[in-house]
Amino acid sequence: MKHAIIGVEGPQDQAFVSKVLKQLLNFQDFRGKQLRGLEVNIDPFWRRFIPRYPKKGDLYKRLDMPSILYNDSVSVAIYAGEGSNLITNLDDIVGGYPPYKQELTAFGIVADADDSPPASVVGDYADRFRNYYPNFPNQAGVVDTSNPRTGIYVLPDNESQGVLDTLLCYCGEVVYPEYMQRAQTYLDNFSAQELESLEWKPFNRQKALVATVVSVLKPGKTNTVSIADNDWVSNPTQQSVPQMRKFVNFLQQLLDI
Repeated sequence: MKHAIIGVEGPQDQAFVSKVLKQLLNFQDFRGKQLRGLEVNIDPFWRRFIPRYPKKGDLYKRLDMPSILYNDSVSVAIYAGEGSNLITNLDDIVGGYPPYKQELTAFGIVADADDSPPASVVGDYADRFRNYYPNFPNQAGVVDTSNPRTGIYVLPDNESQGVLDTLLCYCGEVVYPEYMQRAQTYLDNFSAQELESLEWKPFNRQKALVATVVSVLKPGKTNTVSIADNDWVSNPTQQSVPQMRKFVNFLQQLLDI
C-alpha cells in the first residue's frame, strides 16, 4: 500500500478534497473506532497522526484528526492544519517523524489564494517543504513526478485570487442555479453602507452566497456538511466547471491514479 499526505487549511477544504476523492475518483472512507483506547484496523503508518486528548493540555482545543481514504493501491491522509497555521503544524508532523519524510509516495498541499497572487502562496510552501522534498514545485498546479510526487494547488484555479467558495460558486451555478440566483438577490438587498458596517473581507460575498444556499439545502448545518452530502462536487460539476476538472486532474497526477 502506498501512502500520501494532502495538507489543507480547514475542515471545509478537508470535506471538499474528501468528496472529490470519493465521488469522482472511487476512494473509500476509513472509519476508525477505538476499543479499550486502541485504534482498530487503522493503517499503522498513520498512527502518528492520531491526536491525543487534551491537545497540548487545552481541554477545548479541536482535535485535528485527518480524513483517511483509500483505494486498492494508495492510502491518503487529508490533514486540516488550522488555516494559516497549516505550514507550521504540518511541518511539525512531517519534520518530527522520519517515515513521513522518507516513505511517502505523494505529498501535496491545497491552499486558498485569498487576495494574494498564487505564486506568492506557492513560494511560502515551497520554501518550507523543500527541506524534506527537494523537488517540491515552485508553480501552482504543477506536480513533480519524482519520488515522492509533490505539488500544490492554489484555489480556485492556480491563476486567480479567491478561495474554495469561489470554486463552489461556479459549481453552484451548475447544480443549484435557482438557489444561487435567489441568494444573489437576497445579498443584493444589502446596501453599500450595511456591507461596510459588516466589515466584510475579500471574498466574503462568495462565502455568504454558498452559506445562504447551504442554509436551504441543509438547514442548521455547516458548509462542511453540505459539501459532503450535496452536489457541489459531482459528475455534473466535474463535466461543466473547468476549474473542477483542473482540480481533479491535479489529484490524479499527484496520486498517480
